[in-house]
Amino acid sequence: MRTLPPKDILIVGGGWTGLLLAKELGARTSLSVVVMERGGPRTTATYFEGMDELDYAIRSRLMQDAAKETVTFRPTSKDRALPIRQFASFYPGTGVGGAGEHWNGMTPRFMPECFELRSRTIERYGANRLPANHSIQDWPVSYGGLESYYTRAEQLLGISGKAGANPFDGSRSAEYPTPPQKAMYFSRLFSDAARSQGYHPYVMPSANLSTTYRNPDGVVRPPCQYCGFCVRYGCMVGAKAQPTNTLMPVIARQKNVSVQTGANIRRVLHEDGMATGVSYVDADGAEVFQPANLVVLASWTLNNTRLLLLSRIGKGYDPATGEGQVGRNVTHQATSSVNLFFERPLNRFMGPRPILSRSATWMATTSIMAPSISSVAHTS
Repeated sequence: MRTLPPKDILIVGGGWTGLLLAKELGARTSLSVVVMERGGPRTTATYFEGMDELDYAIRSRLMQDAAKETVTFRPTSKDRALPIRQFASFYPGTGVGGAGEHWNGMTPRFMPECFELRSRTIERYGANRLPANHSIQDWPVSYGGLESYYTRAEQLLGISGKAGANPFDGSRSAEYPTPPQKAMYFSRLFSDAARSQGYHPYVMPSANLSTTYRNPDGVVRPPCQYCGFCVRYGCMVGAKAQPTNTLMPVIARQKNVSVQTGANIRRVLHEDGMATGVSYVDADGAEVFQPANLVVLASWTLNNTRLLLLSRIGKGYDPATGEGQVGRNVTHQATSSVNLFFERPLNRFMGPRPILSRSATWMATTSIMAPSISSVAHTS
């Protein structure tokens, strides 16, 4: 196994989390940082040169190939785990930018009560309504403690929105950096119908720019062209905030940060409770050891958990006994589909953030949100 020169910090995964951490470390320290990404490089020009719907939307070009590497699923703990060969409700990315390249750009803030879910539930329904083995907890931080970071992230990405449009939002220290996007025909239909029923529709905050914007790092991006190629695609003009057009321009100027592509991490190596680096298989199929003083796992949550288990780090969670921490409380957001048929064309192929031909509606205690269109409605 070939051994490379050591690095101070090694980051596994070149998506939003890994590249943002690398950018900040590169700006604030002189430490040597390497980001290890299993996929290849990507740029805005890559998307501009060709946007094949079959390739991107159906064959999932930007995503983890489930035919080669996947996750398993079992309905109950008594069933045999079987591999998922076609992702349908979550799409782990592959390549520089990760899933941040093919996300749809919706960026609402969590509401203040989301950080106090256990306390709010008990306050409203009483402690006796919660089962003995429940896992509902309050966050260790509050909305107020995170508010300044929300604002900083919105300025970095150039989020388009309007403060106060959502009557249930928490307090804000600054307006959104760019105005809301235009409401498309289908969005206006939804808004009119929601308003007639006593709801309060508004345009969803979005990482798709409504106007040209220069972020605090000096990165300039153009406005959205409302072409409809958002989710499952990389933005052809760079209007959608993606790691490749928001973080990589800064990283490219940092001499102490490098991005290693084609590196499929197999194990985190460790001695006496301390990580010493990772072993990975490179693009040629050779096994390589990259030493590092600090290893950060910043890939998809399930891949992080899998890597910890393969590396024999920590104790895996056992649902039968409730023991173990690795993989405990790992969960996934699922949405249900509602199909509606109208007498007139809706032209949903145009506009920001379409989800192909599917209308997904998510309902919570205080909100009704339709991610497949560019507006949401909240109950009064």
